[in-house]
Amino acid sequence: MRSEPAVSSQRLHRAEDRPCIEPVQRSGVAGVTAPRLDLERSATGSGGAPRVPARIKDLKAKDFRAALAGGEFSLGYQPIVSAATGAITGCEALLRWQHPFLGPVSPADFVPLAEETGAIRPIGAWVLEAACRQAAVWPDFCRVSVNVSPVQLQDPGFANRVVAALQASGLGAGRLELELTEGVLMGDVAVALEGVAALRALGVSIALDDFGTGFSSLGYLQRFAFDRLKIDRTFIRGLGEARESWFLVRTMHEIARHFGMAVTAEGIETEEEARMLREIGATELQGFLFSRPVAGAVATALLSEQAHRLRSGEAGPPAKSSDHPVP
Repeated sequence: MRSEPAVSSQRLHRAEDRPCIEPVQRSGVAGVTAPRLDLERSATGSGGAPRVPARIKDLKAKDFRAALAGGEFSLGYQPIVSAATGAITGCEALLRWQHPFLGPVSPADFVPLAEETGAIRPIGAWVLEAACRQAAVWPDFCRVSVNVSPVQLQDPGFANRVVAALQASGLGAGRLELELTEGVLMGDVAVALEGVAALRALGVSIALDDFGTGFSSLGYLQRFAFDRLKIDRTFIRGLGEARESWFLVRTMHEIARHFGMAVTAEGIETEEEARMLREIGATELQGFLFSRPVAGAVATALLSEQAHRLRSGEAGPPAKSSDHPVP
């Protein structure tokens, strides 16, 4: 909820995702990041009107508070599919910010600033509550994955906030998965261990995200009880080109299986990558090959269609669609 190398926490969303929310479609086109504006600007209107940030790095805590109050944040949901059947099994909630002056701001840029200012706590709370409310209307077979910042996990009251979000939405704890990056584990390990244990005691699943991209050791897998390991796209992209990448991904899968964890491979953009990952034994697949992040209403429609197909005994994943307008 990463300006640091690979272990930071921009995954409230991913830089791979486009700033706008697009309908479901096949595409190998990489996402674009938000533009950086270097020109000085000020608010128009009466003299004495407050100045607005000219660049992303000028953002302050008050800007994040104003964004929350003004409804500038939104969530996109990227489907996660079964490697065996192609059916949607979950959706990852990805944060978007449409700033009134800066335009779409990439989480890669604003999440580190939000962490520095402490604004990540109210932003993260909003993300959690909104994602739980959205998932509560989905069929029971679909979970929602929400990314958690190290700042959130270090908060002694975080588990209580999770309980409150679940109770307010009516979402079952078993349908919520919280994703932690290795950066979460590199602070106060004792506090992190306690936080993870408290969350799992609620029945919430915990996933270790971006596995292999940070600096933590395999010893963390012995000390922390994770339910899922997510293999980062930096390894997936080399699958068809270098045997070393295939060996690393295969090894990660074997490690996860040894510890009783499911495996989700993310950032998949080609059929060849998906085929190789199925052969390796990945449980779930996620990436632009299957869907870009979509609005909550679009995700609901896709899941309703899939539920209807399941009731009708039809096999196969839901049909892809590009008929939904971009919000």
